[in-house]
Amino acid sequence: MASSSGIACGNTKIVYPTGIHKATIVWLHDIGQKGLDSTQFVRKLNLPNVKWICPVAPKRPVTSWGGIETTAWCDVTGISENMEDDLVSLNSITAFVINLLRDEPENVMIGLGGIGMGAAVSLYMATIYITGRKIGNLSFIVGINGWLPAWRNLLHNLSFDYGSPSLAPSVSILLTHGTSDDMVPFPFGHKSYDTLRMAGFPVTFIPNEGDHLPIVPQVINDVRLWITTKLQP
Repeated sequence: MASSSGIACGNTKIVYPTGIHKATIVWLHDIGQKGLDSTQFVRKLNLPNVKWICPVAPKRPVTSWGGIETTAWCDVTGISENMEDDLVSLNSITAFVINLLRDEPENVMIGLGGIGMGAAVSLYMATIYITGRKIGNLSFIVGINGWLPAWRNLLHNLSFDYGSPSLAPSVSILLTHGTSDDMVPFPFGHKSYDTLRMAGFPVTFIPNEGDHLPIVPQVINDVRLWITTKLQP
C-alpha cells in the first residue's frame, strides 16, 4: 500500500480484539522496525477490547543513519530541540493513517500510539487534529520514548489562534520516556510533554529507568493500565 506521496508502505498487520470491540488503535513502530515488532509488543499489553492496526513504514534513506535505507516514517537529521522536521513525509503518513481508519465503526474509540519515531508521528497527528483535520473519534495517544515534531509550529499557531485549542482537552496523551534513552534524549521527551500541556492537552508523563530499547516491563504495565482506564465507561 502506498502513502499519499506514493511511497510504498509494507503490509499492514491487524491484531483483532478477543472481547467486545471498544477501541481501535493504530500503532506505529520505531525506525528500523517492522509490523512484527508492533504486533509482538501490543500482544504483551493483553487488552482484549482493542483492535490494533500495525502498518509498516516505507523504506527510505535516513540522514541520521548516514543515508542507510531502512524502514522510517520520515527522514531525521538528528533528534534534538533544533532538529529539521520532514513535514512532507509527516503529512503524507498522517493522510495514510487517516485512510487506515476510514472504515472503523463510529461507536468505537480511536487511539494512536507508537515507539520512538512512531510515537513522534502519533504526537504530530495530535497537532494536526486541533487544526481541524478529522482523525475519526480520536480519544487518546500513547508515546513511548518519542518526541513532538514541529513543536515550535504548534506554539506559533496557537499564539495566532490558528486551530482549535478547544479540541485539545478531548484527546488524552500518555508519554513515557526512559531516563537512559540514548537515541531520543530524555530532556527532549519532557520538553514535548511541556509543549503539549501548554497547548491544552491532558498529558501524563511517566519517566522509566529504561533505555530507548528494549521496552522495560514497567512501561508495558503503565501503558496497559492507562489504556484500560480510558476504555472504562
